[in-house]
Amino acid sequence: FCTVGSHLIILQETQSYVPPSVDLDVKLIEGLVVKAGTTVRLPAIMRGVPVPTAKWVTDDTEIKPDGKYKIETDNYSTVLTIKDCVRKDTGEYLLTVSNAAGSPPTGIGAPLDSEPTVAKYMFDPPSPPGKPTVYDITENAATVSWTLPKSDGGTPITGYILERREASGKWVRVNKTPILDMKYRVTGLFEGNTYEFRVFAENMVGLSKPSPSSDPIKASRPITPPGPPINPKLKDKTKESADLVWTKPLKDGGSPILGYIVECQKTGTTQWNRINKDELIRQCAFRVPGLVEGNEYKFRIKAANIVGEGEPRELPETVLAKDILSPPEISLDVTCRDLITVRVGQTIRITGKVKGRPNPEITWSKDGKVLAEEKNVEILHDLPNVELQVKEAKRSDHGKYIIAAKNSCGQAQAFAVVNVLDRPGPCQNLKISYVTKDSCMIAWESPADNGGSEITNYIVEYRQPNQRGWSIVSSDITKRLVKANLIENREYFFRVCAENKIGPGPCIETKTPILAINPIDKPGEPENLHIAEKGKTFVYLKWRRPDYDGGSPNLSYHVERKLKDSDEWERVHKGSIKETHYMVDKCVENKTYQFRVQTKNEAGESNWVRTAEVVVKEDLQKPVLDLKLSGVLTVKAGDTIRIEAGVRGKPQPEVVWTKDKDATDLTRSPRISIETTSETSKFVLAKSRRTDGGKYVITATNAAGSFVAYATVIVLDKPGPVRNLKVTDISSDRCTVTWDPPEDDGGCEIQNYILEKCESKRMIWSTYSSSVLTNYAKVTRLIEGNEYIFRVRAENKMGTGPPTETHPIIAKTKYDRPGRPDPPDVTRVSKEEMTVVWNPPEYDGGKSITGYILEKKEKRSLRWVPVTKTPIPERRKKVTNLFPGHEYQFRVSAENEVGLGEPSLPSRPVIAKDPIGKILLDFSVLFQS
Repeated sequence: FCTVGSHLIILQETQSYVPPSVDLDVKLIEGLVVKAGTTVRLPAIMRGVPVPTAKWVTDDTEIKPDGKYKIETDNYSTVLTIKDCVRKDTGEYLLTVSNAAGSPPTGIGAPLDSEPTVAKYMFDPPSPPGKPTVYDITENAATVSWTLPKSDGGTPITGYILERREASGKWVRVNKTPILDMKYRVTGLFEGNTYEFRVFAENMVGLSKPSPSSDPIKASRPITPPGPPINPKLKDKTKESADLVWTKPLKDGGSPILGYIVECQKTGTTQWNRINKDELIRQCAFRVPGLVEGNEYKFRIKAANIVGEGEPRELPETVLAKDILSPPEISLDVTCRDLITVRVGQTIRITGKVKGRPNPEITWSKDGKVLAEEKNVEILHDLPNVELQVKEAKRSDHGKYIIAAKNSCGQAQAFAVVNVLDRPGPCQNLKISYVTKDSCMIAWESPADNGGSEITNYIVEYRQPNQRGWSIVSSDITKRLVKANLIENREYFFRVCAENKIGPGPCIETKTPILAINPIDKPGEPENLHIAEKGKTFVYLKWRRPDYDGGSPNLSYHVERKLKDSDEWERVHKGSIKETHYMVDKCVENKTYQFRVQTKNEAGESNWVRTAEVVVKEDLQKPVLDLKLSGVLTVKAGDTIRIEAGVRGKPQPEVVWTKDKDATDLTRSPRISIETTSETSKFVLAKSRRTDGGKYVITATNAAGSFVAYATVIVLDKPGPVRNLKVTDISSDRCTVTWDPPEDDGGCEIQNYILEKCESKRMIWSTYSSSVLTNYAKVTRLIEGNEYIFRVRAENKMGTGPPTETHPIIAKTKYDRPGRPDPPDVTRVSKEEMTVVWNPPEYDGGKSITGYILEKKEKRSLRWVPVTKTPIPERRKKVTNLFPGHEYQFRVSAENEVGLGEPSLPSRPVIAKDPIGKILLDFSVLFQS
């Protein structure tokens, strides 16, 4: 059959039956399928005697050669070619061959049907394998095995197929490829699920019937005895017991550990005795009782689960049964080491730990009194933990609580200070004074107990006898004195209470009311009478109004004087003086006087207040400068420097400002202004600079002498440039940059240095490090052969100073390539070889020369060719394979660990030829370096 495009060509081969005298055999192609447009060739081989004639027929029409069909026939074959096949070319093509002997019959005869038969192998499938057995079961896997089938079906079994299913579920194939063994490890099971398994045997015919199902199994962890406990050790011991602790085993055997067994062996015996005979130990700790003092014991511990007891683990050391003796140690909790503060009604808790062997006797005390269990006092001792609780604390419970511990080895003590916060107690000594028609003064003393907290304020209240409620005079008084405003001719009660952060305390009241009227009384004496100034004929007096005016605001004063040794006082004014100062004039120069002053109101005069005796003359007072500056004045550059000094002296001193040892007048600077009055001198310098820092000298001078004061000023600025910037230890990829600190640090400590680098060919600066703390830095990651410039700036808290740059350096090793050798010499010349010798270069680059590279060229050539592929260790080389009659030149380069040096100048040209007529002896002298 042949398909052309979507067309079908059916080709049928017709066999030729050649009579016995004719041998004709034709072979054609069947079932050919081609695409439309394809050229098809149908060849056939013919045999017969004589040569048969071929005839091609389709659709009962003989095919003749034309443009579409081509028939090529010779003595042994015939070929039909169909060009550019189309759909209509599909069909049956018949070839008929004939010769003089005849022609084979053609066409299709009547059919003959056979009996029905089944296409199958001659063998049978194998019989089912034996019932599977499941073992080695874990929580996610199990191993299944089975036996051989009774029959393999006549052909070898190629493998087995294993299936599993959960209870009442579907069968699922386990293996992707046939199993060659008779067991298989099944994975991917789910813990707790129940599974069955069955097996199929397989040969070339197919699969057998399934085997009987295995017994159901449950996927669960296999259970074994647990492992040994970890790290058993002795925690504590006494003469009768030992406290053991351990950690649970790493492996529980697949079942939870039910408990532990402790066994004991007395030293000198081999028998282990179980301690906990009745039940297992649930915790990882146990106290072994019943030890005999002085004996040594060994202990071991075993874990047990549902399967049984595991492997024991023995304590690494033996245990000697005896008491551990240690003096008491007391450690209060961190919250109890500082002041413990509670409010009234809360519970005081003092907790800590007490250690000691034997257990110490513990006592609590306060203010020398031993505390015992009471209704509000609870003492808890569960060694090593101890606790004292004072419930519903009262103010009286504050103080120092001492805990003492004592045993046969010694004693220890610790204490905690407790503050119980409460309202303050009542104020004391409430007094009412200076009562007038519209006011009075209320004074009192602080409470004896402030309630454990500082008094924040006092509350003062008043009421009239016919009133029940109290009115507030003031609720935020911090002093213990207040003035209360009154209404004339009314009576008043007063009360006062103190208040802290807890609240106000109880009040203290006046027992009798006071009446708001003006009492008439003599005023108090003038206060602070003194001579403020004196001259040739005058004295200037000053005083202060008395604290008590006698109930009258209309106060006046009398001033009198008397000469020394005189008993008569002279009033120096007419009427009364209302002011608290007076100029007494018309005094006699160099005479000694005494002055006195008294206060007067409607009720009378006060007592006199006198001055000391004084000589009336002009005073000379040495200048004094009061510099209003504490320590050193520090300002930032650009800020204004302000210095002020108080000036005293008689006569008025002259003030001069200078700086350091420079006597130049500072007032000439346009940035400086100096203003001096009778009492002060002010110095102002605007836009300060670093150079403005230093010591300023203030000199005050008058007829009585002079006074010098100093003010030190520091102007903070950026630091100056670093000094002695150097680059050392230069190699191919690193170097070290060192420098000295700036001469001027800007007035404050240098915090760090900023190191920058720049490649000369790019001239772009980059920061290598902005936090260099030392006076040097190791710079890495340089590129060999590049030229670098470095600069460093110092930095303080004011900013960064100017940079200092290094000279350009080249990143290279401290060693160099060798220098250029002298031109080589040529000796022993022949037509095919020459001997070349040379001397080492004068400069080896700091490293020993490891070899030489010898090159040659013909005189007219420009290209140098190495004589050898590897460096020459000697300074002599025989050059071979030269061309006779050619003229050659040589040059040599020295090499060390750094690299290859520059080549020497060329040698003199030498022609490759044999010497003629005589033997030339060439002596070359080699100079060893």
